Amino acid sequence: MSTSEFTKYMIAKGVKQLLKTMEFNDISVGIIANHCHISRNTFYYHFKDKYDVINWIFYSEITPIIGMDYSVDNWAESLLALCKYMQENKEFYIKVLHIQGQNSFSECLMEFYVNLVQNILLNTEGDQILDPGQVRVIANFYAFGLTGVVSNWAKNGMKAEPEPTIRMLKDLFSGEIFDQIVKRQRESKQKDDSHV
Repeated sequence: MSTSEFTKYMIAKGVKQLLKTMEFNDISVGIIANHCHISRNTFYYHFKDKYDVINWIFYSEITPIIGMDYSVDNWAESLLALCKYMQENKEFYIKVLHIQGQNSFSECLMEFYVNLVQNILLNTEGDQILDPGQVRVIANFYAFGLTGVVSNWAKNGMKAEPEPTIRMLKDLFSGEIFDQIVKRQRESKQKDDSHV
């Protein structure tokens, strides 16, 4: 690990320690610098602001867990791994999910899932059927859904086991749930029509 990466790691560790006793809004760059025994200039050499630290934590801790494998087959497993990691570190992640704005954890998660869905659509040749605007709308739709479900689960204290919800999301994403509903509706209509 380079000196710069080590300093970033120590600043991120300091922010996590501060969040155990303080709210994020009450933490200033000066408080972070004092806690980490560095100058404000050193902080600003490595990060733009305290939100940038949260962004760095996301990409350094979460990206290896959820990976960059944008395939139809693996996204649900990576989401489950993310939820398990968040449960193990729930005190921190419950707090950071309440942070809103640029570089917030929710925004990072949203960005990741927009890219994931766009890449799934492109890898399955969805761009042969959809124009770029449609790909963007679909990616945003699913990303809002995935991020919203994870955020709500976390904000409710991560008490429920995530597996059943993720299984349902996988079925929803694959279209299986809608296929079952449509099939039942058709069967019901056919029964009704046969009685006439």
